[in-house]
Amino acid sequence: MTEPDEVFQAQLQAGLGLPSEKKIYFNGYTIAMTPTDVVLVLLSNNQPVVTLNTPLTIAKTLSKVMDALIKDYETRTGQKVLTLDEISTSLGEK
Repeated sequence: MTEPDEVFQAQLQAGLGLPSEKKIYFNGYTIAMTPTDVVLVLLSNNQPVVTLNTPLTIAKTLSKVMDALIKDYETRTGQKVLTLDEISTSLGEK
C-alpha cells in the first residue's frame, strides 16, 4: 500500500470510529455560494442538522470524486441512481 493509500485508510478508519454524536445522517440539503466558498446546510427530514462551509476548490474536488464513485457503483451494479429531480418527475410532481 502506498503512503497516500495508508493515510486514506487511516482517515477512513478514524472517521468510522467516531462516536455516534459526531456522525451525521442527512437526506436533504440547501446550498449557497459566496465568491470564495460553498455553504451547505444538511437537512434531516427538512430540518437543519449541520452547516458546512468549504472553499470552492474543495467543493469542486468533492463533487468530482462523488460523481466518480456513483458512476462506478452504477457501472458495477447495472443500476442507475436517480436524482431527486428524476424521482419527482417520474412521480409526476414536476
